This record gives sequence, structure tokens and C-alpha cells, in this order.
Amino acid sequence: MKMNKFRLILDPQITGSMHMAKDSAVLYSLSQKEHHPTLRIGRWAEPTVSIGHLEDVNETVNINYCKKNNIPVIRRESGGGTVLHHMELSFSLTIPMSSVLIPQSVDESFRKIISPPIKTLKMFIEGVEYRPVNDIVVNKRKISGSAQVRKQGVLQQHGTVILDIDDEILSSAINYNESKLLNRGFTSQRQAVTSLKDEMGKEIDEKLIEEFTASLLKNFAKEFKVDFIESDITESEKTLMEEFVKKFSSDEWNLKK
Repeated sequence: MKMNKFRLILDPQITGSMHMAKDSAVLYSLSQKEHHPTLRIGRWAEPTVSIGHLEDVNETVNINYCKKNNIPVIRRESGGGTVLHHMELSFSLTIPMSSVLIPQSVDESFRKIISPPIKTLKMFIEGVEYRPVNDIVVNKRKISGSAQVRKQGVLQQHGTVILDIDDEILSSAINYNESKLLNRGFTSQRQAVTSLKDEMGKEIDEKLIEEFTASLLKNFAKEFKVDFIESDITESEKTLMEEFVKKFSSDEWNLKK
């Protein structure tokens, strides 16, 4: 069987603006057909709040708390809600919308790309389920969320797996929708989310993260029938990334209404 080729980027802990800028550079260069579809996996160097492309930052983010505690607030190119990124493993898949590997419908494409993280989580914990259109839950508590953007003929979906939770930052940095929480049977955001640490009942060390990442890669490889070519972004993408970092570090973009 002929295998598909995907580029694999394994990042160290990097800042939120670098996460967003790197994904944007990869998306643009793929739109120019400069490289293979790309799977990127990485972690976060510091607590960071990201908001969906169309969200009102003043409604969903506790700006004063974030400024006081030096927590960056970054507006994504993708949709979805406001999210705290901290102790988590993140992934992004960037692929041409014309690819036969990706369903054209939004719902089905989410389901396809979320499948490897679901299968991976099931290897480590019990009670894992898909909550359409973009969440993975354990006993109704969110452990993973995804967001998607489609532009320039390219689909990019990024998602996270929560490894551990800082209760104080989670409860303070974001203004949560109380009615939405109550509709799901929760009275606080902490009740509505969980982590790998919570579900496994033990500390998440580097060895376990390596094992989880290896399993995630195997499940992506099986789902998309791919061989990974590990590398970093190209020199032209690095130049693009430098410009995008300026964008995702600016109040003009991040705090616009």
C-alpha cells in the first residue's frame, strides 16, 4: 500500500504567539504548495489565554487579572471559544482542503481529525467520549478541545489535551458562561473540565508525556495512512513566522472588538 507523506514538527515549550505564528506560517506556505501536509505537536511555555477569531475579549476574558499576572491574551485565526492553555499537549494538522484524506463537511472533518486523540486517550484512561463538534470528554468533563480554520484552500485544525490544571488561573483568567455550565450540570468551570492527571490519579512526568506523544503519532499515522518526515519549518516559513509573531503579540489584533 502506498503511504501518504506528512511533515512532522515536534516543538519544545514555546510561547502562545509562537504557536499561533508557526501555524499561520505553515498554513500560508502549504497554500503555496511548498511542503507536505503538516502535523505539529508542542507544549506551552507559560499560561496563555486564546480567544476565538470573532469573540469579544472584554466579555470572555478577565483582562485585569491577566495583565496583573502577565498572562498573554491572544486572538486565534480559528473560531471556537475562549481557552486557557497551560499544562497541556497541543497538536495542529494543516492539510489542503482538496485532499481526499479529509471529509468536506465541517462536522465530519472534526470527527476525522479528533479520532487519533480519542484513541490515544482511551489507551491511558477510561470513559473517553466524543462530544460533537469539537470536544473530547471524560464522564462529561472536557479533557480536549479543537478549533478549525479554512482559508486559502487549506484546512488547519488545532487541538489540545489537558495534562494538568492550575485551579486558581482557570477560575480567574476567563469569564465563564454560567448558564452554559448549568445546562451541562456544573456549577463551576473546574467541575466542567478534567485532565490526564485527574483521570490517572498520578503526576504527569516527562516519561508519560513521551509515551502519550508516541501513541498519538501512531494513531495519526494509522488514521491517515501516513509516513511522517520529521523536520522543522523552512527558512521561508521562519521569515513568515517572524512577521506573524508581531501580529499575535499586538494589542491591535488580540484586543480588537
